[in-house]
Amino acid sequence: MGGILSFFLTDRGRVRLGWRIFLFLCLTAAGTAAASFLAPAELPYSSAPLLVGSLLGGWAMLRLDGRGPGALGFYLAPGVWKEGLSGLGLGVMIAGSVAVAMVVFGVLRWSPETGSVLEYLREGGVSLWLFTIPAAGEEALMRGYLFQALAEAWGGAWALWITSFLFGILHLGNPNTSWIGLANILVAGLFLGVVYLKTASLWWATGAHLGWNWAHGFLSDLPVSGLDLVDTPLLEPLTRGPDWLSGGSFGPEGSVLATLILLVATWVLWESSWLRLGDRAREVQPLFLAREA
Repeated sequence: MGGILSFFLTDRGRVRLGWRIFLFLCLTAAGTAAASFLAPAELPYSSAPLLVGSLLGGWAMLRLDGRGPGALGFYLAPGVWKEGLSGLGLGVMIAGSVAVAMVVFGVLRWSPETGSVLEYLREGGVSLWLFTIPAAGEEALMRGYLFQALAEAWGGAWALWITSFLFGILHLGNPNTSWIGLANILVAGLFLGVVYLKTASLWWATGAHLGWNWAHGFLSDLPVSGLDLVDTPLLEPLTRGPDWLSGGSFGPEGSVLATLILLVATWVLWESSWLRLGDRAREVQPLFLAREA
């Protein structure tokens, strides 16, 4: 019996990493499937089952280690809105830098389109909501329990690379996918992973993810990971040049300019002390902090 138990448990009686990840994925899949019966088929609600499943799976696995739901990263505290807005601003700034670089290199410009300021503001709010649930769902899945368990066992660097690779695989089915696009999604995973690793906050990571998508989809009126989801009033984007520079139908994430800017931004955040754990993030005791103790 001891030999069989040791296949599942460590010497300290804890479920082994591989089995914990397997159980998390099973619980997440079950929760996602159950929630999908209730969720509407259109965005953003079609992404709600993934968010629900990832939260339930993560909370259940953290419970095995004596952690509360807040340890996943979506903790409750008076100032969490500041973390979300700060992440949003960070994502918009980096995505905006990609758009500016595309303009400088002559592969992007805009022409006037019909519409009013009121329509523009309304579409901005609607599109922000459109991107919110998908961003939260992907962050809960990739930078939630899975990231924590890997970072605790093997360190933050391994967690960053593994979850970023899986993040790229998650987008394999997107339309108009290119190798540069998939590489950029992997690098975007590194960027978002660094944000989470530094802050232990899914509010920060979701905000950054949301800001990146919203800035490309609404502010620039360009496809997001191959999906053209928003038609921004008042302006119409015009792209030209080779796809490896303009991004083509995949959007800015298909451009090498996004690759360079994301890599630089990720390195700066990794080396910087600007991003750090807040008091509430430390109080909820995410798993990977145990490795630092």
